[in-house]
Amino acid sequence: MNRGRQIILIALLAAMCAAIGGCQMFAWLVNVMIPPKPVPAAYEFAPGGKVLVLVDDLGKPVRYEQIKRLLTEKVNRLLLDNKAVGKVVSYQDIFRLIASRKDFNSLGIANIARELGANQAIYVRLDEFSLKDNPNISLWHGQLGVSVRVVDIEGNTKWPIDRPEGHKPEAAETSQVDNPSPTYGAKIATELADEMAGKIAKLFYKHSESRGHMPGGD
Repeated sequence: MNRGRQIILIALLAAMCAAIGGCQMFAWLVNVMIPPKPVPAAYEFAPGGKVLVLVDDLGKPVRYEQIKRLLTEKVNRLLLDNKAVGKVVSYQDIFRLIASRKDFNSLGIANIARELGANQAIYVRLDEFSLKDNPNISLWHGQLGVSVRVVDIEGNTKWPIDRPEGHKPEAAETSQVDNPSPTYGAKIATELADEMAGKIAKLFYKHSESRGHMPGGD
């Protein structure tokens, strides 16, 4: 089937699916008829090196410290699973350095990377993080926004070279949930970390993106 006929058929199917509320069916049909779009890595690391993922809240300290561990570990795992890097610095090693150095916050990204044996660092700055819009009510609404850049052990930004403040992936956000449990925030934080880790890690390896998403759809 040629491209023109595909477009016409997809438009007809979209109208049918919209009429019956079948967004998931439409997405499936589009994925069958139009293969996923290949996306190149925004930045590729040299093979054999060791990379530090450093999640920093120095500019805007967060109350929920676990988000830094969750995000670090999840990005590390995705980078390794997709062979984007050869080795990573574990969060445990980062935490040990934090505990042993009172001057940790003044070391700088490059010095921290060298201390931990890394060749380069993915510096993730927490720009926005919250589990609730209002801490005094039981309505949970998670939001996580970050800036990402790659720094070498000389302190130079390797990527993105045209944006010294870093690349800003689309923010992660959870739907609003009313739950009286004070521990429900752990679930929200995990969901935010999962979503954002995927956005960050995909910057560093080739992947495919589905074409079957309908704006505003389920």
